[in-house]
Amino acid sequence: MEPINQRGGMRRRAPRWALAALTLAASPCTGFVAPPSHAPSSTSPRTTELYHWANRLDKRFGEPDEIAADDDQATIFTRRSFLSLGVAGTAASALLSPLVANADFAPGGTLLDREVSIFYGNPEASPSRDATNKNVLFNQDTYFKFGAGAQWIEPGSTEFPKTMPFVLSQQRYDALKKYGPRVESAKEIIVKIGSAEAADVPENTDPIYQLRALGLLANSFLGSENTGVTNELMLARWYINEAYLRIGDYRSALQNGDAKEAKTSYACLIKAMNSLLTLLNRQITSKVGDPFAYL
Repeated sequence: MEPINQRGGMRRRAPRWALAALTLAASPCTGFVAPPSHAPSSTSPRTTELYHWANRLDKRFGEPDEIAADDDQATIFTRRSFLSLGVAGTAASALLSPLVANADFAPGGTLLDREVSIFYGNPEASPSRDATNKNVLFNQDTYFKFGAGAQWIEPGSTEFPKTMPFVLSQQRYDALKKYGPRVESAKEIIVKIGSAEAADVPENTDPIYQLRALGLLANSFLGSENTGVTNELMLARWYINEAYLRIGDYRSALQNGDAKEAKTSYACLIKAMNSLLTLLNRQITSKVGDPFAYL
């Protein structure tokens, strides 16, 4: 039997699709809402809060009847309460629509409140980076997680990043001893190609650049079994990937006879390398060894 309100009228049960739509409209926006795995067996706190605010709107409209929910998951509304929920849902949708419109996913799946861009955070990032991050040496870098580039680091600066992960000095010492000479070789070849002709510049996939060794050194300097892949390690990988891409940009510009683009690409290559070396030097203490010289 249908419940009777105080005015002797019949309360109408709201269609379940309407309740679901209004609850979704009034819920906080996180970029997307995953559907529930099963229907709740009782009124949830969020639904109760929705009833509360709808009742308050009822009073503003002069409607004495309150919204009620029975035990069999069917929700009972007055017509004015249904209007109240509609007003609340419409207002919430209007306020949240800009966030939904600009939301995007980084290549690694992070939901962002802005569009993903390889130039976001650094307009000098290599334009040859694929939007899906599939054409780099180390896939899990800053762009992979945050959908953005990183700022360059001035040689010797400690302003960015603000903190560094804790890694045992013995681990850093062993890594520097193993990969330090290969880092120096990488620096030498990068200096050498700066005055070379296009035919004398090896492709960026050539192991002569020792870029993978740079990544292995970064792994030991900026991460451990306890920390896993840290944001600082992803940052180091982003600089290595930028160096890799900029070598390719520089070589292509030389082959095309574009001196201006070649100069720009090489300058960004140097910035990427110095940013990486600055990051690594912050982990080289007197117990670990001597810091790297900059390019």
